Amino acid sequence: MLKQIREMIDTRRRLAAKLDFLDANIWLGRPEGFPLAKEMNAKQLNGVLKTYFTRSGLISHWQSKMSSAQDGNAALEKLAPALPHGLGVIWTGLPLLNGETGPLPGMGSMPRNLSGVRIFPKTHNFIPEDWVIGSLCEWLVAKNLPLFVWHTEIEWTALHRLAGGFPKLTIVVESQPRKILYHSRSLFPLMRACRNVRVDISNFAGQSFVEYVVREFGAERLIYGSFLPVSDPLVPIGMVLDADIADTEKKMIAGDNLRRLMAASNSAKIFHH
Repeated sequence: MLKQIREMIDTRRRLAAKLDFLDANIWLGRPEGFPLAKEMNAKQLNGVLKTYFTRSGLISHWQSKMSSAQDGNAALEKLAPALPHGLGVIWTGLPLLNGETGPLPGMGSMPRNLSGVRIFPKTHNFIPEDWVIGSLCEWLVAKNLPLFVWHTEIEWTALHRLAGGFPKLTIVVESQPRKILYHSRSLFPLMRACRNVRVDISNFAGQSFVEYVVREFGAERLIYGSFLPVSDPLVPIGMVLDADIADTEKKMIAGDNLRRLMAASNSAKIFHH
């Protein structure tokens, strides 16, 4: 029995390594609202990524939500020299006021490894509508960069209007920090109506959710993310490994979908094999 368990573990490890995971949801700084989560710093990243079969990924900073978009972006800019090679960053966007240099708060020039922009409409007190953040969305489309947003930070009707109003903008709906399971009857119709919507699987735990999305919408609609260090990456990794889908579809979810998102942007070289 022990031999069989070891063989099973080795088989899963080989498959995980073969899938070549890219993590779209890695956080630095002190986590907000998760007292048991330990803060992770830039020096720990290489070891952490290797532990969880991950080649590379996208880095975010908790100060972007806890303090301000400007502080979070500045923290990522300051950490840039310490980040391991091959990691992109997600900055935080706001609707800018007259006189602010843009298109992102606290930004002088576009960081070389900028790989996406996240918004926190509820936390930062703005309405995620065309007349408020339209210029940011247009800039993202021009740069071929995706927009990230927690599902808890935006109403589903507003998300539908935003995705419909900017069909060339890829929007990644993040399933953290609360389970998206209870919103599946809004999420899945949104995915059906708006082909530019993707979903990260860090907290996508639901019976046959992965299989359902692959069957109904295609494997290209799912993005691997872990929500490190708050969540255990082995949970979404396990969802990919155990899904009853083709290995080619597993590889898409694990990393190829994120690579495609980055391929047309300035981050293409960062994620190149």
